[in-house]
Amino acid sequence: MGNASIVQPLDLSVIVVNYNGGPVLLGCLEALGNVGHELAFEVIVVDNGSSDGSLEEVEAKYPDFRVLRAGKNIGFAAACNLGLATASGRHAMLLNPDTEVLPGALKTLVDTLDAHPSWGVVGPRMVDESNSPYPAARRFPTPWRLFCEYTRLSWFLPRSCLFADYYYGDRDVKTLDAVDQVEGSALVISESAREAVGKLDTRFFLFFEEVDWCRRVWDAGFEIHVVQDAVVRHHRGTIVSRHFVEARTAHAESAMRYFHKYEGEAGLKRLQRWMRAALLIRRCQMRLATMLGAGEDARIRLEAATRERAVYRRGLPT
Repeated sequence: MGNASIVQPLDLSVIVVNYNGGPVLLGCLEALGNVGHELAFEVIVVDNGSSDGSLEEVEAKYPDFRVLRAGKNIGFAAACNLGLATASGRHAMLLNPDTEVLPGALKTLVDTLDAHPSWGVVGPRMVDESNSPYPAARRFPTPWRLFCEYTRLSWFLPRSCLFADYYYGDRDVKTLDAVDQVEGSALVISESAREAVGKLDTRFFLFFEEVDWCRRVWDAGFEIHVVQDAVVRHHRGTIVSRHFVEARTAHAESAMRYFHKYEGEAGLKRLQRWMRAALLIRRCQMRLATMLGAGEDARIRLEAATRERAVYRRGLPT
């Protein structure tokens, strides 16, 4: 072809789903802009019908970032699929708008995938606002594991193999490597794994879409790992907490869809029994907290537990 220039493919497509993200979204994009020199990547912001003006600010401040408008809230999985359909990168990253990618993280994640062809998904070490690592990787869910999470047994006994193994409480979060799944707030899937498993399952409106994706990656013969040398800061709960009750009901519906998908009707019924019991205990905990003057947060959590238990009692929509 003579002197014709060869366009190299992008290393990574970073997909950020926005729903009234406000200042945290701008912080996320600023952090991405600050590491633009590290590797060839693109940023795709998929907006789920925001009304807070955040998308207009993005378009004004970051003209090099691509913006896709869903027009309404179509859910996280469907919005990610919109971004994935137009992605030009070899690998793809799902990134929450309430995160900050720290210097070196993206390049380390991409280099790690390139160095390990059998690894289908990687996630960074996740830290909170005080830069303390938190358990962002999990084993695949079982009714017992979710029961321990909801009743706070895993919180009261965080190092227990019996009560806290969902979050790998039996292992040091700073040395986690091979895992079942990584948190969808910062997840990178390799080109070969994405070709093998396809899109996210849009039956999961919110929550469990990354659990399902990771499980399909495992079933396709790939490994999933935490890369400790790549760090992402997560301002946890800044967006979901504004819609806490709705988020918890969505979580219940997605959990039931997941168990029905992989364990059938029997698995779904088993989950419903365990979760009705767990949420009854949770309601008692929150009712006691409100009686002791815990305030508005406890009242909201009591309402969420009541609504979520009703969802498990009702079952999946027909």
